[in-house]
Amino acid sequence: GRESVADRRDIRVHEVETTGSINRYRRSLVEARPPLRGFRAAILDDAAVRRSTDVRYDREGDRRAAELVAKRIASDGLLPTVVRAVEVIGPAEFLGDADQAAERLRVVGVPVDLMKCFKIGGDSSGGAGSLVRRIARRLKQGETVGRVAGELGNASFEWTPGVRGFQVVSESGEHAIGGVRLQLTRGTVWGGEGAGGSLDVARQLLALLPDAWHVASVEREHLSALVQTCQTWELSGTSRLTLIPTQLPVSQWAQDNGKVGLVTGTWSERRVVTLVPRYASRRSDGSVFIPNESFLMDGFASAGHDVVQSALLFQGGNLMAVRDPAGGERILLLGEAEVYRNIALGLSRSQAVEAFRVEFGVDRVVVLPAVSFHIDFEVSVRAVSDRLVAFVNDSPAAVRIVLECGLSALEKHGVLDAAAAQVALRHLREGRNVAFINAVSAPLGSASPRLGRYPLSLAEAFSSGPTDSGVGNFQRFLLAIDLLAAWSVDASRLPSDRHAAAYVRSFHRRDVDRARLHETLAEVGFVVARVPSLSEGDRGINYINGIHEAGRYLMPAYGGLYAPLDRAAEREYRSSFGSGVDVSPVMCAESQRRGGAVHCAASVYPR
Repeated sequence: GRESVADRRDIRVHEVETTGSINRYRRSLVEARPPLRGFRAAILDDAAVRRSTDVRYDREGDRRAAELVAKRIASDGLLPTVVRAVEVIGPAEFLGDADQAAERLRVVGVPVDLMKCFKIGGDSSGGAGSLVRRIARRLKQGETVGRVAGELGNASFEWTPGVRGFQVVSESGEHAIGGVRLQLTRGTVWGGEGAGGSLDVARQLLALLPDAWHVASVEREHLSALVQTCQTWELSGTSRLTLIPTQLPVSQWAQDNGKVGLVTGTWSERRVVTLVPRYASRRSDGSVFIPNESFLMDGFASAGHDVVQSALLFQGGNLMAVRDPAGGERILLLGEAEVYRNIALGLSRSQAVEAFRVEFGVDRVVVLPAVSFHIDFEVSVRAVSDRLVAFVNDSPAAVRIVLECGLSALEKHGVLDAAAAQVALRHLREGRNVAFINAVSAPLGSASPRLGRYPLSLAEAFSSGPTDSGVGNFQRFLLAIDLLAAWSVDASRLPSDRHAAAYVRSFHRRDVDRARLHETLAEVGFVVARVPSLSEGDRGINYINGIHEAGRYLMPAYGGLYAPLDRAAEREYRSSFGSGVDVSPVMCAESQRRGGAVHCAASVYPR
């Protein structure tokens, strides 16, 4: 790549030099679930490789084998599925060149790169091609598929890490921040400074971390406007911002496509490495490949950063390493979705957990239940004195503050008069939930011309200023009413309407899962501290999704109408941290309305 200086020396543009054929290939890809289980993004040293997400088969055996792999690899396991795929295609097809044999399996979806992790009879499998030929010879000689598959299903497993000596950086507050990797979605600030969109979060991080380096990827069509916007920012200290243009759209969530770690060499050298997944993905009900979230890592590497691709499939917000200050044990908190992603590659549950332990260089893995999309919306951990404190969502406390704030907006709009608002507030504070709901639901219903439809003027009453979204605030108020109603309904007395009943049950189920997550953290030995916070996806106001550094917590903040909730969360953090740890709010309301916050938006590197 090559680097140019913008009008200011502290803002640079790093151009990534790729061939036209690579760019055309990448532009041809779309966001989709890869049809091949073993799909791997073509990045870094493999950038010139063409790996299609649109697969067609001319040979019937290949088509049937691909269907077999897709349907059976998760339940049967990797090696037994390989045996059956070889039998379907025909053993004779695999008796030639080892590399060609492995490639034949790769094109029907087998993650052949994982086959080297299995040992048969105490010996390494010798690589995918060698193992496939051995399987083919045994089947050709008349051994049954069941016998060969059964034997290989008992093969021992030893994960081969992508980087020897890699240890993922702990996120429990031990390190000072030396660098920040960002992904910026546009060239101008959405909603103004303080609204908390992608660029606004970046601006605040540059101000809060003046001595750190900052690197941001951005789609090329936004580069010119972005440079102009950044030139209006005041950068202090030694901070420098490097912008890396890419050909494809960029999402804001830099946390999910890479995890930061340290590697110590034989000469006591320490290098910082970003470990990226097999392919960058979204969703939990099947991993959807997001092409540019993988490809932009080529630009980051071109700018001088060490990047290595893992054979594991993961989303960074769903794994978090912490270090126990008492004994030094390194623990990886892992969302259960990441286990299932890799079961889908043919690993068993225990093999997937062991693979994460070795790959990320930790002593122990603790699997957490899926409550929110990622665990970084449910737990944030800090080493306080000689204990690990796990901060979790206190939804009931947050709901009551949201409802109190919303009452003032209803009074402002005239939905409630002053006396009715005071009565409703008294019901809420004294725990008479049903009485509160009755006090506000009828007036709200009269303000709605159609069921579930409300005038914009009502939503605008929930805005405290130009950067405060009235619509977003009103949505959170309505959700808070739903939550309070669900907590007031016994499971044996659900609404008669089946849709309403299913809605209420969904809250009850999640409450059970959240309680189980909190119990798991306590059983591991963490002190569980509750913070008024709502983990509700793009309807939430979340204070858990922040970043710990030495001496400080970068706390997501919402502001506007719900600023009292910001202050309540900050008080809880300060009380738990004690002296010596500061709290720096980062306004990110607009980011939260898109389903993320501070931790989602920034990947930080130790100084």
